[in-house]
Amino acid sequence: MKRRMVPTKDMTREEWLRYRRCGIGGSDASVIMGENPWRSVLQLWEEKTGDGAVTDNGNEYTYWGNVMEPIIRKEFMNRTGLKVRQKHAIIFHSVFPFLFADVDGIVTDGNGEKCIFEAKTASQYKEKDWETGVPKEYYLQVQHYLEVCGMDKAYVAVLIGGNTFKIYTVLRDQEVVAELLCKEKVFWEEHVLTGIPPMADDSKATAEYLDSRYSDTVADSIQLPENMKEILQAYDAVDIQLKRLEKEKTGLSNQIKAAMEDHERGELDGMTVQWKKIERESLDSKRLKKEKPELFQEYRSVSSYRRLTVAA
Repeated sequence: MKRRMVPTKDMTREEWLRYRRCGIGGSDASVIMGENPWRSVLQLWEEKTGDGAVTDNGNEYTYWGNVMEPIIRKEFMNRTGLKVRQKHAIIFHSVFPFLFADVDGIVTDGNGEKCIFEAKTASQYKEKDWETGVPKEYYLQVQHYLEVCGMDKAYVAVLIGGNTFKIYTVLRDQEVVAELLCKEKVFWEEHVLTGIPPMADDSKATAEYLDSRYSDTVADSIQLPENMKEILQAYDAVDIQLKRLEKEKTGLSNQIKAAMEDHERGELDGMTVQWKKIERESLDSKRLKKEKPELFQEYRSVSSYRRLTVAA
């Protein structure tokens, strides 16, 4: 079945963002899989189901990624001798029309095989993330593109810290693609089309999103839905287990300290233990408030957060 394509060459940024709302793109894949460190599946659901004005959530990283894309593409061609052709189109899946790809380019390799090309930028402190291959969030993005475009191989070129250039080859992983297709289909059909939000997952991005989304409180009480009973019981069981493990960890830590005595470093069978003395300066806020109340008021800052507790 022929894939539908929508030209993007003369498309405005707002029109492009509107198209993104109408389906699942490559950058959404890692969010749905719970592998994106910056975006929550709940946030993605709100974006896909929202009926307000389309907003651009880009930042400095995405901006400079777009600026550097032509340079990375050119360097890839110089180093590999392969030609990258820009598609200038949103490509839709032949079977699942809610899946789309907006790739950085298409490469025909030495064997005549058509492959995806993706250009990435990364800051220097992210260099370790690329040491063993393409980071998970980008790997899932590429697997999504391979499925949508019906291809089996992709090249990912990355510029790290402005001075380290790497090229990776990513092959289609059918097991990953199958799981990705299943979760994307569920997300779209059971949550976006129905307007029913997905269950909060265990990602750090979701924790941060919920803390930010509901940072302000209402001083009242609600009756929780019946289906929360099992979740509350499971939370309580995990909490008990964590406390038991923490106590066990403290006991093991004490045994290590007893063996270390006043030595800072210990070694055994390739393992290293360090028990160093750490000094830090702190401000005696109670004394400052008592003796210099005006100065205390001038320089004090207030921060807040919500603490979750579950009790029977």
